[in-house]
Amino acid sequence: MMASGVKTELSNLEIHMGNFKDKKFKFKCDVTYEDLLLKMDGGRIVVRLHARNIGNMHLEKKAVRISALNFEIEENEEVSVASGSIKVEFGAESEAWYKELWG
Repeated sequence: MMASGVKTELSNLEIHMGNFKDKKFKFKCDVTYEDLLLKMDGGRIVVRLHARNIGNMHLEKKAVRISALNFEIEENEEVSVASGSIKVEFGAESEAWYKELWG
């Protein structure tokens, strides 16, 4: 699956390893899900999350909210490992993404 220009918000971040400083931030990105890997590529920031690290997931009106552990945040070629909440606004396609990721 793939979606372009998606609004994404990461919050309640706890950095386990690396130099990433933000606890909460928003960015627009291209989202792909292939071979159990969810990748959110915003250019400067890339977030990678393996499906096994999804703790919980909720379907919202126009978004999917993921509670995730040990995902990668790559910023300017420096990789950090974090846990926290990821809100991805897929709009009308939210239910299809929810079923694909959580089903």
